[in-house]
Amino acid sequence: MPVHCSRIQGCLLKMILYLVTFYHTLPFFGSVSVSLLNSYLSSSVSFNLDTIYLNWNSTFPAITVCEIYNAERIWDLSDSHFGVEHDMHVDDFISEIVFYRGVCSSCEDCPKLRCPANFTVLVDLFRTNCHQLLVNCSYLNELFDCCDRFLPLPTEYGLCYSFNSHQARKVSHVQFTNNRETGPGHLNFNAAADIQLYVHAPIDVPYQFSEGMIRETVLLGHYKELILNVIEVHNDESVQDLSLEQRRCRYGHEHVLERQGIYEFYSYSGCVVECTVLLQLENCNCTSHFMANPGQNSLPACDYRGLICLTKIRDKIMTERKSCECMSSCEEPEYNIIYNSADEDDEASDDVSKIRVALVELPTQRYVRRVTKTILDFLISLGGLVGLFFNTSALRIVEAIVICLRHRKTMVKWVKRILLGTAKYLQILDQSK
Repeated sequence: MPVHCSRIQGCLLKMILYLVTFYHTLPFFGSVSVSLLNSYLSSSVSFNLDTIYLNWNSTFPAITVCEIYNAERIWDLSDSHFGVEHDMHVDDFISEIVFYRGVCSSCEDCPKLRCPANFTVLVDLFRTNCHQLLVNCSYLNELFDCCDRFLPLPTEYGLCYSFNSHQARKVSHVQFTNNRETGPGHLNFNAAADIQLYVHAPIDVPYQFSEGMIRETVLLGHYKELILNVIEVHNDESVQDLSLEQRRCRYGHEHVLERQGIYEFYSYSGCVVECTVLLQLENCNCTSHFMANPGQNSLPACDYRGLICLTKIRDKIMTERKSCECMSSCEEPEYNIIYNSADEDDEASDDVSKIRVALVELPTQRYVRRVTKTILDFLISLGGLVGLFFNTSALRIVEAIVICLRHRKTMVKWVKRILLGTAKYLQILDQSK
C-alpha cells in the first residue's frame, strides 16, 4: 500500500510540474508561433536577379494603335453624309461620340438637334478601319498583312488595333518572342491617320491616365522610332501555389469576382477598366458605347441621356477608380525607352506616318519570383518549436491518444474518484463551519 501511494504521489508531482511548465511557456510559445505564421504569410516570395541568359525567350512588347481626333476629317465626312448645309453643332456631337473620352458636353443639345441615336454606326462611318489605317507592316524584315497581326482591341479610347496582345488574340501565350536565334525584335509599319501609339506588356490594355505605359502621339506624315530594353519577370512554378495575399499578384486566368467580361485575361489595366465600367453602371445604369460590345458582353450602352449622366459624374468616377482593388499582374515585363526620335515641328508632306519599334538588344538579366517559405517550411519550424518547449512530436501525440483510449476505463474511474473525494472534502469543510 505505501508503494502504491508513493507511485500516485510521484505521478501527481510530475503532472503538477508539467502543468506549471506548460502554463509559463504557453504565452511565449504562442507569440513565437504567431511570428512564424506572420513571417510565412508576409515574406513567402523573394525576387532574385538571374543572369544565365543563354536560353531565355524575351517577350516583344504589344504595340497598340488608336486613331485620334482629326477635325478636318470629321468635317469632310459630315458634309458627305449629312450635306453641306447641316448644322455645325452636329459635328461637335459626332466628334465627342466617335472619339469619346468620358465627356459629352454637346449631348445637352440633342433634344433640339435630333442627334443620331445609333452610336455604333457613327463610329463605323467616321473612324478609319484597320485596312485603311495600317499599311506596309513587317516584323524582323518579314512583310505581313497588317490586319492579320494587328487585331481589334476594345479600349476606353474606342476600338484600337494591337500587335502581339493576349487580349486581342484571346490566347494566353506570347506570339512573338526573341532569343539568340531570332535576335532583338523590331516592328515597322505605316499609319494613314493621326494615331496614339502605346507600347505595353502583352497582357495589358491601354487605358486613361495610364502610368508607366509608353505612349506617343504620331501625327500624319511624321516619323517615330522607339528603341526599348526589356526586363522580364519570371515566375517559379511553385509561386502559383501561394495565395493571392502571399504573392501579391494575379495570373491571367485568375479573374476578380465582379468581372464584366470585357477582357479575356486578368491584367491590372484591364481590372481598372472593368472597375470603371462597374462604377458607371452603379451611377448611371449604363456604360459608354466603347465598352458595351453586344457580341462579347451584355453591358447596356448609354444613349445621349446616359452620356450626360457620365459627364456629370466623371470627376467622381476618376477619383473612385483610384481605389479599385486591382492587383498587379504576375506576368508583366517592364519596357523602358532607350531612344525616342524627336517630334517634327514642320508640317509633313507624306501621306503616311512611318513607325519603328525595336528592342536595343537581348536582355542579359531578369528578375525571378521564387518561393522562399512553403507550408512545409512553416510546419518544420512549428514542429521544432513544439519539440523545444514540450519535448514532443506528432508520433508521441498519436501514442498518447492510443494510450488514453486503451486505459480510458481506468482513467474515468480515477477521475470519478478524484471528483467524489473532492466533493466529500468540501462537504466536510462546510459542516465543520
